[in-house]
Amino acid sequence: MKKKVNVEESRKVRSDKKTRVNPSLNQDTHRKLKKLAISCDMTKTMLAAEIIEMAVNNESVIDWFQKKYNVDDAYRIIPVKIQGKIHY
Repeated sequence: MKKKVNVEESRKVRSDKKTRVNPSLNQDTHRKLKKLAISCDMTKTMLAAEIIEMAVNNESVIDWFQKKYNVDDAYRIIPVKIQGKIHY
């Protein structure tokens, strides 16, 4: 009789695993993203990922979004810079 192996237990977690995010853009934003991506010799997806990475690691951008959209101070993020890297 064959022994069943639990697949979840045998898989290793990759540290470089990516998570998909699929924003829906209006036509003007899509056109601008496309032009900028061509200008930077990148795909739209790569450029969008870079823009998001820059935004979530920038204290000023984080503060701007929270001032504009945060409705509950209990969930307010306080970014802390440790050795040049933003943590929250």
